[in-house]
Amino acid sequence: MSENSNEVDLVKSLRPYHVWALGVGIVLVGEYMGWNFTVAKGGILGSLFALLVAGTMYVMVSLCASELGSSTKLAGGPYDWARLFVGPGAAAIVGLAVYMEYIALEAADAIVVASIAQSIFPEIQTFPVTLLVIAALTFMNYRGVVAALNLNFALTFTALIAIIAFFFMNISGIGGTWHPEYLISGAIPNGFIGIFAALQFGPWFYLGIEGAAMCAEECKHPTRAIPLGQQAGMITLLLGSGMTLYVCSGLIPTAELGVSVYPLFEAANRSGVKFLIAFLAVGTLFTCLASANGTVCDSSRSWFALSRDHFLTNWFAAVHTKYSTPYRAVIFTMPIAVAFAYSGFLDQVITFSITSGLVCYVMIPFSLIRFRKMFPEHTQKVRPFVGPLQPYLAYFTILLAIVIMSTLNWGYSYNLIFGLVFYVVAYFYFSWRYRSIDAKHDWGEDLGWPEPAHKR
Repeated sequence: MSENSNEVDLVKSLRPYHVWALGVGIVLVGEYMGWNFTVAKGGILGSLFALLVAGTMYVMVSLCASELGSSTKLAGGPYDWARLFVGPGAAAIVGLAVYMEYIALEAADAIVVASIAQSIFPEIQTFPVTLLVIAALTFMNYRGVVAALNLNFALTFTALIAIIAFFFMNISGIGGTWHPEYLISGAIPNGFIGIFAALQFGPWFYLGIEGAAMCAEECKHPTRAIPLGQQAGMITLLLGSGMTLYVCSGLIPTAELGVSVYPLFEAANRSGVKFLIAFLAVGTLFTCLASANGTVCDSSRSWFALSRDHFLTNWFAAVHTKYSTPYRAVIFTMPIAVAFAYSGFLDQVITFSITSGLVCYVMIPFSLIRFRKMFPEHTQKVRPFVGPLQPYLAYFTILLAIVIMSTLNWGYSYNLIFGLVFYVVAYFYFSWRYRSIDAKHDWGEDLGWPEPAHKR
């Protein structure tokens, strides 16, 4: 290992397609599995309702993240936005929430990859495979972000093409017989309460897309790459989720779809087309690997940002002199992900990831509201990308995030209580630590901006 130094900067080498690959690569796994729990709660209508409501929230979160990310150009993403525009306690909570969201998602992805491997080779044990996946992706991110995200681009593109091919083969009559009666019989099995309860799994269609903005400090031209890559990723996910819901709801009866582990792969099996079965099996494996790979990248950047600002020991803020990666923060993702994966409770891990994500979706738009109050002028220097209808969309985003979080009460009330208590305790701890080290977090003099409105 090369000698480390905090003086080394993160290398600026990423382009818009890397940003797209990071955002979509983390999230596309949600099209292959997990989203179908919306069907178990609210039927086909509940799933469609969750897709649209969560999609609306994520479009607005993406617009907020694009504006903030292209303005600040910092690796911490939501953490740095809260630090600059809200305050140290909120910043630490957001940084921790981002970290836990992605670490839990990485563990879930690794568990699924191991389950797929076991379905192919029944004699193997799942946990050693889970450990191997986490270790391999940690090493990939340790060696360099460009190599990791180039891998993500290839895996994500293949998995996305599999969904598109399945959709068009199905509507052309080649990819199996589509049954409209499944939609009618399974429209609202649990009534209107079920439709509302389905919202708790709606974020799984898009969970993590805001992470695309977390590589801003490593982009060649972040003012262009972040908005373009982020919005292209969101459009991709909206189209992909619609295609996924269409083909699965017409090929698998609702009762079976709601409990399926691999709904897209199972739908391909129902089609009877060998090419689709093989293609969707590869797509499922690739999208899990891409998601886990992207989560290592994003979670390590959040931990790196917390360490760099002394909320954690500064030891994690080291940047590798040869690979220009926050290698200690990358390596530290491994034991936490392994601990989550060792529990074996996939639904609990997923729920904690969603809860942590929703904490971020309250704070990201709130950071934008504060940002616009502090810097109301739309100057190119401060705000190179200007989102539409702000800050009104930001207020609506906060409302939707709180509503979706409240639906976790149906089936996961203890998870919700534990998650909220966890972040409240963390808030007081980090606030105390901030005061004890006498840290000086200004609004961003290092960014070269003019003084904010309230200081003039």
